[in-house]
Amino acid sequence: MKNLFLIILTIFSFCLKAQEYPLNTSPSDIPDNAYLKDMNNELDKYVGLWKGTWNGKTLYIQFKKVKDYSSIPGDTHPYYKDRIFGERKIIAADGTVEIDRITNFDNSNPEFSGIGNSTRNANWKRLSFYPENMCGKWGVLDITSFTGTQMTLHFEYMPSFYKEDCIHNAYVAQHGDFPINFPKDIVLTKQ
Repeated sequence: MKNLFLIILTIFSFCLKAQEYPLNTSPSDIPDNAYLKDMNNELDKYVGLWKGTWNGKTLYIQFKKVKDYSSIPGDTHPYYKDRIFGERKIIAADGTVEIDRITNFDNSNPEFSGIGNSTRNANWKRLSFYPENMCGKWGVLDITSFTGTQMTLHFEYMPSFYKEDCIHNAYVAQHGDFPINFPKDIVLTKQ
């Protein structure tokens, strides 16, 4: 009876492992509900708290590796994938906390998610940036340099639709930009 239990357990374990695939496998090449796993710990180097300064402000970004549910557009072919999720905290020069999403890190709707390959440069990595309450305006952060303890980020907007009822339209008309409160370029150091 003990041998039968071990055989069943081994078969069950094999079946579960058979549903795991390397992180860079195309989702179209895996069965439903499979897991694109970071088997080589490629994402671990990004995990942690990062800090940088710009215009007298201090930016903190907390990155976590998360097993995320995904699907091919149209909500078909569900699968899981290890991804980097991030939240930010910005402190003004006078010590005022302008944004703090790190304290209540949102694993279901983070401001930053990725990491993928940049379309601008094959040597760069890219994160998506969805700032809260910006009327659907979003951007990307290209990691243009990475040494292990430092990374350089370049922020760029992605095309989006104009929303007539956006609460920021007057601000955009006056300043020519959304009040995203994020630098165009910044060097972050791992804490």
